[in-house]
Amino acid sequence: MTGVEVHPLHATSETFERLRAVGVNRISLAIETLRDYTLRFLERGYTAAEARRALQTAAAAGFDCVDVNLIYGIPGQPCGDSVEDAIECVRSGADQISAYPLFTFVHTRLGAQVERRRAQNYGEFARLRSQKAIAEACLREGLERTSVWSYTRGGVSPYSTVTHDSYIGFGAGAGSKVDACFWFNTFSVKEYSKLEEPKPALMLELPERLHRFHWVYWQIYKTSLDLAEYQNKFGRSFEQDFGLLAKCLKLFGWCDSESNNLRVTERGAIWAHRLQCLYSLTYIDKVWENCRRVAWPAEISLY
Repeated sequence: MTGVEVHPLHATSETFERLRAVGVNRISLAIETLRDYTLRFLERGYTAAEARRALQTAAAAGFDCVDVNLIYGIPGQPCGDSVEDAIECVRSGADQISAYPLFTFVHTRLGAQVERRRAQNYGEFARLRSQKAIAEACLREGLERTSVWSYTRGGVSPYSTVTHDSYIGFGAGAGSKVDACFWFNTFSVKEYSKLEEPKPALMLELPERLHRFHWVYWQIYKTSLDLAEYQNKFGRSFEQDFGLLAKCLKLFGWCDSESNNLRVTERGAIWAHRLQCLYSLTYIDKVWENCRRVAWPAEISLY
């Protein structure tokens, strides 16, 4: 499976033909919103009409999966707008909806304003209402939950990177993972273009225990954990390593058991999504902030 994220202004028939010719079989459109007022707020550089044309062109291009990224929790955005955006995208041919809250990373304009208390962030309860409403709308439209923030048509293999055990990212700022090894390319397009052979800007080799924990984390993100797969992969019993965690998740109603699987409930998916947001703002933000300032950082401390 090969996937590429496409900016709406680049979503032309010619672009899609070239991508399919080199083996790309799934794409993700970074549409974010179908409202002009929120697109202006996000400084996306295109209009709602151009975003709609991009989706129509992509839906007609014959990809195995057309994913649409949508953002909710934008200041000034009513919950109903984000729900209607999701429904319109599904009915316009999207195979998958990936709905994310607006992250206020400190290196962004809004994030810096929130950090200095010069702008008000979207309220937590309002964001949670939008998250639940989008989930309910996507399920009503016949999509299936395939991760804590993605919904996919039945029979379509989801567009995803992080939920695969190993993946390779190409281009400036791209991340890769092979087994227990992570690395990031330099965020500098200029420095990346100079390279004659691959050279990671940052590398991280997970110790065995953290590797197991990371694998479980992403299985929960996918909403289903195969206990036999854990045993085969690590040569250890899931019950031995994470039995207490599983009991706690079941106690809160976030997971239940299904044959040899641990299945994340709809309630669990909602809260796993919230935890993912905290993880992103706590750790990913630090990595991105440093990598945007320094092309080849010597190290980054996450603590």
